[in-house]
Amino acid sequence: MSAEDIRDYFIQRCSPEYKNIPEFLLDAEKEHARRLSPVINASQSWRNVKGLGLEKVLEHIITQKLKPHNLELISVEEASDKVEIDFGDYGSHLPDVDLIVYQPSRERILAILSIKSSLRERATQTAYWRLKLHAQSNTKNIRVFLLTPNSDNDLRRRPRKKKNRAVLETDIDAIYVVNRPEFNLDDYLYPGLESRIRLIDELADDLAELAARKYL
Repeated sequence: MSAEDIRDYFIQRCSPEYKNIPEFLLDAEKEHARRLSPVINASQSWRNVKGLGLEKVLEHIITQKLKPHNLELISVEEASDKVEIDFGDYGSHLPDVDLIVYQPSRERILAILSIKSSLRERATQTAYWRLKLHAQSNTKNIRVFLLTPNSDNDLRRRPRKKKNRAVLETDIDAIYVVNRPEFNLDDYLYPGLESRIRLIDELADDLAELAARKYL
């Protein structure tokens, strides 16, 4: 299956709720293997398409949830003049992120979304781009959010001094977990410590709150 096929498979099989996605990805992997030629390595093929497939699924869901707030999802390329990062003599370049939340009525970018199916998939790169964006005067107010189904469970309670968790908690504006039904927010938080982890069903309301602000 292509990434678009995975999105269409989600639309056919699932109600548009975030809680279906972790289970859906397991089901989609089986369907992907079923459709492959026997000579193709199913596991490798799935790894190649899983991340972009997840992006297409989340893009579909979030787009529907942002419509009542008059917000749009656009590609990084569509907003290139607003998010380019200046590398001096090495030119200006776009950040390696997935989607942009755009407010047409005020012609401004509210947030950048980076989607990772696993935190082992270079999630700390998201923190790097957030630091680069916040170092520039024209992009410093753009929020950078990481969206993940937490497939490897790295965000559940683990020793506090895990490097990935430390980077994400301090250098990304918020981490939205595509939650499993059996988990609630307390499964991810350390008692007594502030955290930037939220459940993804809060994303649309958080973006609407940002959109209502006169200044970001």
